[in-house]
Amino acid sequence: MTDKIPDPPDYPPYSTGWGGPEETHVHVHLTQDEPETKRWDLSWIQPGKNLGAIGCAWIPANIWAATLNDVTREQGVSGAWVMGGFALTVAVIRLVQNRRFFHRFLVWTAVLGMVLALPVFTTVVDVMTGGGR
Repeated sequence: MTDKIPDPPDYPPYSTGWGGPEETHVHVHLTQDEPETKRWDLSWIQPGKNLGAIGCAWIPANIWAATLNDVTREQGVSGAWVMGGFALTVAVIRLVQNRRFFHRFLVWTAVLGMVLALPVFTTVVDVMTGGGR
């Protein structure tokens, strides 16, 4: 008994063009609309949210300013700047991580407290001119 595998069927070659699929042509037309370019994108300012946060932060900022005044009296201006700068840095990092109203409120509380308690303008002048006390 001989196990013989039958020959494959005799199909016509594909290159002859008869009996095969017809050629398909696909035409794709892309139209790209030019995006509107705004000259100034000031959406990051968010004036409504910032004004609301400033309004809510006014009372806690006065308490923070009183704390910074106490630190100024006890340790000097540099100690108050370090304490206020640390609080502001932490608040800004938290705002960048999670843009919630509470974090915006904390940033404005730190900023307003520092502006109310510390000599901001004389410190800026001292830093820019290299002068000091």
